[in-house]
Amino acid sequence: MLAKMNDNVAALVLGIYLLGIIMYVVQLIFMTEVWLKGEEIDVSAITVARVLGAAWLGLGIGVVLSFLNGPDGQKTFFTSLLVAQVATWLAILHSHFIENLPKTGDDAAIVTVLTILLLLGWFRIKDRL
Repeated sequence: MLAKMNDNVAALVLGIYLLGIIMYVVQLIFMTEVWLKGEEIDVSAITVARVLGAAWLGLGIGVVLSFLNGPDGQKTFFTSLLVAQVATWLAILHSHFIENLPKTGDDAAIVTVLTILLLLGWFRIKDRL
């Protein structure tokens, strides 16, 4: 499955990135109330959190399919994934540093690492997209 990437480093970092997506999808879809309470967000945001989880589920499936079929010709998908990840990263950094929401510190760190992993993987495979 990973052989289709033709780049072990890209496969490794994108695999770790996929694990991060899976973690957030599980939290946002299946553990929504617990996650919201942990972030000190009112449970009335359950629908929004689950919709966000569903969106990331779709992006995660796209990453899995790129492992199965190779990244060739997937420029539009990876550009969309990169835009979604960077927008998420900027939003969480804004919440943490500008709005001073103390519960976003761990997510800010995790999303920063995931963004770096995606960027590293993207730069490794961008010539094949």
